[in-house]
Amino acid sequence: MKNIKLVACLFFILTAFTFTSCENEPIDSAINLDDFNNGGGGTSTGDYWPTALNNQWVYKLNGVQQSPMKIISVNSIDNATYYTFDTLFGQGSAGSVGNATVRLRKNSGDYYIRIEDLNLNLGSGLTATMTGYEYILLKDYLTVGQTWTGTYNQTTTYSDPQLPAITQTTSYTGTVVETGLSLTVNGTSFPNVIKVRVRQSTSFPGSPEPSVVDSDYWFAKDVGPIKAVNLSTVNGNTTTNTNDLFSFILN
Repeated sequence: MKNIKLVACLFFILTAFTFTSCENEPIDSAINLDDFNNGGGGTSTGDYWPTALNNQWVYKLNGVQQSPMKIISVNSIDNATYYTFDTLFGQGSAGSVGNATVRLRKNSGDYYIRIEDLNLNLGSGLTATMTGYEYILLKDYLTVGQTWTGTYNQTTTYSDPQLPAITQTTSYTGTVVETGLSLTVNGTSFPNVIKVRVRQSTSFPGSPEPSVVDSDYWFAKDVGPIKAVNLSTVNGNTTTNTNDLFSFILN
């Protein structure tokens, strides 16, 4: 059971960056693409993640160019508009253990990331499903030092009935670190940048300590995320990954 918990913990860390869409949905013609203000959020200070079909961003992960992160569909879910990516930060799960669909929703100045259920192939005929979640990645109207918090649960169920389901609870805190920055990434200078830090702490029943993911994001106005640094700590071991924007196409 300890090994299973560690596997589930590892896949939680993957949720920070490594997803591939397992569906390609058409545009819903009934969607009002300009309607993001259905309650909640504050007064947005600008568009820090432009959302249009076929917008794409290419990143270098630790210096290695990745596949484009592209908006492949626009969908209506629970009366809200979501933009669906083919990958998140260009890191797909092809050839790895699982895949899930990643979406973005904007509500005034709040930016939500939605992860659908993650289907896992653990080898030797063992499969599992980890339930999805949604969390706020950015509040563009907050001032330096202001924060937001949230909690979500994920339950992993296995194809082997002898393995009980595992539920993990994640608490997260987002903090605005800097605003109005100018940042140079891969030789390009971007003005009007917001830096935020998101800490996710995930606990398992019976686990001696939570796994922690600290992520710093830099969002440039009218461009989107231009840099992300992710530090994952599990069982005392820390891994760092850096994504730098290389190129982008906006429609």
